[in-house]
Amino acid sequence: MTANRSTSGAGFRYGRNMRHSNMIRSFLVCIAAVTMPACSIGAPPTVRADTVTTTALVLKVVDGDTVDIVDDVRGRVRIRLLGIDTPETKKPGYTVGCWGPEATEFAKSTLLGQRVAFITDPTQDLYDRYGRTLAYLDKADGWDYSVEAVRAGAAHSYIYHNHPAERSDLIAVAEQDAKATGRGLWGPPCFGETASVPN
Repeated sequence: MTANRSTSGAGFRYGRNMRHSNMIRSFLVCIAAVTMPACSIGAPPTVRADTVTTTALVLKVVDGDTVDIVDDVRGRVRIRLLGIDTPETKKPGYTVGCWGPEATEFAKSTLLGQRVAFITDPTQDLYDRYGRTLAYLDKADGWDYSVEAVRAGAAHSYIYHNHPAERSDLIAVAEQDAKATGRGLWGPPCFGETASVPN
């Protein structure tokens, strides 16, 4: 971020708008919580980014990290959410992971029937091995599903093959907050253990 000397000589001002600057400062303060648990600030208010243009409607929730949308241009698209992983609920031959149904319910309650923007990440592939589009889903006010699912304890943060996505740091901060408060899958009965096993 570039800082410019103000014309009044009263100090520095950020080149971008103040709302963006405040968000960045809050993020930098919260980064400390990842390495210094004493800095955990409980359940902070939801971070709102700049507004985005929504281009799709969420038609179906497959599970906590996979949804079907109908895009205004591309038609029906299956989205695998970037930066997160939720407990298995439908993997053939495996048990349902602890907190899997709750993660699916979180997705339904926050996304189903909502207008969203699907945002791909230039640091990640466009599709996964199953042909799903890899993307974030943001609501018009900037509410980011990946960040908020992790903050709610409905998902783990997830880095694919040690290749962090653009929003990985924000997702990690949200996860630290959920862990510190024992929210969702970090509390009983899962305590963070959500693996499925062969049945």
